[in-house]
Amino acid sequence: MTLPRILTRYRAQIEEGLLNSLKGKSLLYAILRYHVGLEDERGTPAKNMGKLLRPSLVLFTAEELGGEMARALKGALALELIHNFSLIHDDIQDCDPTRRGQPTVWKRYGVAQAINLGDLMQALAVTQALTVGKEAMSVLMEATVEMIEGQGFDLDFEGKAVGVNSYLKMIDKKTGALIRCAFRMGGLIACVPSGVVKDLGKMGKELGRAFQIRDDLLGIWGDKVITGKPQGTDIRRKKKSFPVAIALARASGEEREILKEVYAKEKILAQDVKCVIAVMERLGVRSLAEEQIADHLDRAGTWLAKIPFSQRGKEEMKELIDYMAIREK
Repeated sequence: MTLPRILTRYRAQIEEGLLNSLKGKSLLYAILRYHVGLEDERGTPAKNMGKLLRPSLVLFTAEELGGEMARALKGALALELIHNFSLIHDDIQDCDPTRRGQPTVWKRYGVAQAINLGDLMQALAVTQALTVGKEAMSVLMEATVEMIEGQGFDLDFEGKAVGVNSYLKMIDKKTGALIRCAFRMGGLIACVPSGVVKDLGKMGKELGRAFQIRDDLLGIWGDKVITGKPQGTDIRRKKKSFPVAIALARASGEEREILKEVYAKEKILAQDVKCVIAVMERLGVRSLAEEQIADHLDRAGTWLAKIPFSQRGKEEMKELIDYMAIREK
């Protein structure tokens, strides 16, 4: 699948900027370069950095609205460092052994060192953000607080029956906060009116929801070819994702008992995964989630129409929205 232009245009700048931000000679910096995908485990240059969505959105928004690109790059790098600090800690909390096909930091270097590395990356992000300006710094720190709160809510959901509305509020923080921040920061760097910044944030909220729900579908039904996720990853982790919230809301009788019994187990086996997926299929969970994704992307398009991007910019943003609608099914 061809990537949208927004995700390719700024990639070289972001990679070079991250390399400069993490150029320290100590072991800690080498591990951070490994974590973000700039180097492999032998220290050889690599390009295994994912799509770089958040920093690309900062640069795209700032450029479209007339912002200073050198300053926007600093803000984009700060945001990407915050995102990556959260991934180090998330991998510990979720006991994830791999990320982008390689061992996670905690798996290779131990939990204690991984916590230390996450803290260092957050400090580097704050240092970078201080050069961008007070307003941009404030938006980034606000988003960081929300993201951490969202992760706390996500962990608290374990072992509980989670409603759809509660789940959406959680992802608005855990996932949505940094995506909203990307758009808002780009607007602030371009010095647009506060109303435009608010509209950018509202568009980011809808995209954040669509992005996370799509990821949740992959966590249930998997995609070994593109993402490497096998079927049932989130079921085995007993993660209360969007499909689970829908299933619990719709299930009754025997189907509800199956879900409760499986998620109460200490260890979920392959046959348990098949049972949960079968229940979800009977309840129409996947199609309902797809409808939610389409709805949030439609709403994002409505906000996009109000934002003073150029015609080309609106076309490229629509291209990204369309990509997110079918991303890695």
